[in-house]
Amino acid sequence: MTFSAPFAFAFGLIYCLLRLIPKRRVVESVPCGNAAFFARLPSSARVRLRAPVLSALEAITIAALTLAAARPQKLTIIDQPNLGRNIMLVVDVSRSMAAEDFPTSFGKTSRMEGVKTVVAEYVRTRHNDRVGLIVFGNTAYLQSPITTDTQLVEGLVSSLQPGMAGDGTAIGDGLGLALKRLKDVKDSSRAIILMTDGVNTAGQVSPLKAAMIAKDVGVQVHTIGIGTGKAMIGQPGFGGFLGAPSQMADFDETTLKEMANLTGGVYFNATSLDGFKEVYRQIDKLSETEEQQPQKPIVEELFAPCAIIALISLILSLSLRASYFRRVP
Repeated sequence: MTFSAPFAFAFGLIYCLLRLIPKRRVVESVPCGNAAFFARLPSSARVRLRAPVLSALEAITIAALTLAAARPQKLTIIDQPNLGRNIMLVVDVSRSMAAEDFPTSFGKTSRMEGVKTVVAEYVRTRHNDRVGLIVFGNTAYLQSPITTDTQLVEGLVSSLQPGMAGDGTAIGDGLGLALKRLKDVKDSSRAIILMTDGVNTAGQVSPLKAAMIAKDVGVQVHTIGIGTGKAMIGQPGFGGFLGAPSQMADFDETTLKEMANLTGGVYFNATSLDGFKEVYRQIDKLSETEEQQPQKPIVEELFAPCAIIALISLILSLSLRASYFRRVP
């Protein structure tokens, strides 16, 4: 609780000091032969109660008026919820994401499984944000538009599989489709998190051209390079790899850095599951700093109850003085 006009307490203090000053009373006496007799008579309840009751009502009136004049306020500071953040996740699902070079606490897992674990956990914590999902391989596909239904997006992330969009890596097309889905979002808080472990080998749009468009429309692009370096992918078997032809999986770090720099975003290299989680923690801090809104104070005025109490006490005091506690000469 705070007081908007604390100087008003001085008036109450001055009134109390004035009450302490003794008053000179002029008593006019009238000769009466039976004065001693009347002095011995017991005081009635009305006489005994008059002074304490009226004094109490007077004190309540002055105290309540002083409080009302000081304007007590209940001040509540709230953090305004950041409801306007729009995040589009762009995930590489090319066949190279099957490379098992992603260290975890229990050994190595595939890059795809690492992405699914961390991204699903990240989406689960987006309580006030809107999240969308795009995947790309040979071409880009929209899995979910921008939505507040994070459970839907989390389920879609958990169902991703390497090669579901082809063997190529159309980074530019994935970023271009994300920009197309964000262009109609009027909110100023728009960001893209692009994750890939490869070099742009497919698609019609170059990654840097798409990044230039993102810069023009004011969308930040955070890029994440996945993997520890070159890794062989394919089906292990006798004497090498069986099934699909084996290939080396590595990402174009230079292009990813340039894409992030062009748009005001940040580039990260996720080399392990723990490192990947730390990347998303850092991205979340960046978003909070960029979109943090000032705290909003809510002021609730509390002088009205004090004023009502003072009015009731004053009316009651005047009524008693004019009726029950009235003095008759």
